[in-house]
Amino acid sequence: MDASQGNVKLWTGVLAGPIAFASALEAKFALLQYICRNHAIWILWLITILGLLVTGFGGWCSSVATGFSPSGRPRFMARAGLIINTVFALAIIAMAIPDLFLRPCD
Repeated sequence: MDASQGNVKLWTGVLAGPIAFASALEAKFALLQYICRNHAIWILWLITILGLLVTGFGGWCSSVATGFSPSGRPRFMARAGLIINTVFALAIIAMAIPDLFLRPCD
């Protein structure tokens, strides 16, 4: 793996979780009226699954990039990416918990 591929994987690993969380949050707010009108609750779950897939991909990129350099900035970014994606995956799961108990029109 050359340096440019390593940098792309490192930055993908660091930024995937926050982008997935923000996108899922905005998509749920933007589509709420549509979901309520059409009783399409499955869209909420699709958004959650897609957000978790993106954070999982970011975690995978970070874990692959961990072997890129034994020390220094790349190792720090790879480990930080793993932690960041874990935290944002938990946040996406927490954001989905009310969908189990409440309906979109409530």
